[in-house]
Amino acid sequence: MPVSREPHATLPGLLPRLVAFARTMVGDGDLARDLVQEAAARALAARHVPADKPAYRAWMFRIVRNAALDHLRHTRVRTMAAAPSRDVDLWRYDDACIAKITVEQGLATLAASQREVIALIDIAGFSYAEAADMLGVPIGTVMSRISRARACLLAAIEASAVRPLKSSHGH
Repeated sequence: MPVSREPHATLPGLLPRLVAFARTMVGDGDLARDLVQEAAARALAARHVPADKPAYRAWMFRIVRNAALDHLRHTRVRTMAAAPSRDVDLWRYDDACIAKITVEQGLATLAASQREVIALIDIAGFSYAEAADMLGVPIGTVMSRISRARACLLAAIEASAVRPLKSSHGH
């Protein structure tokens, strides 16, 4: 009996979210794209693919998570901070970009487990129950982890030295 490839039709729409999730876990955009590519290849080669879209989505995030964890274990990366490029001209960025940089720097200060739960719930949009299933922990554990992670992220953002610059032109 041939393997159905219908669920894979949703893969292109998932790719940006998968890359964002992987980037949150490993702190490097290029590596994140490589991990997602590896995960997509694993998914396409899989014999048993979840048929419904929510299950397929969770399955793909699990594959990306496992690929990221495998990479982190292999390279023994302790800090996964993605420092902004030193060549970036911050004067040209608006408040949204400054906020993005501030959040990225705040995320970089969190423990890997905190980044992971924020990535699953706040970035990828999974429910607490879905995140608990993916992480293999009770839903209460996810609820306490996300609460602590958000508090730590907020504290890191508040302590950040990144602030919007006041324009001399009154803007």
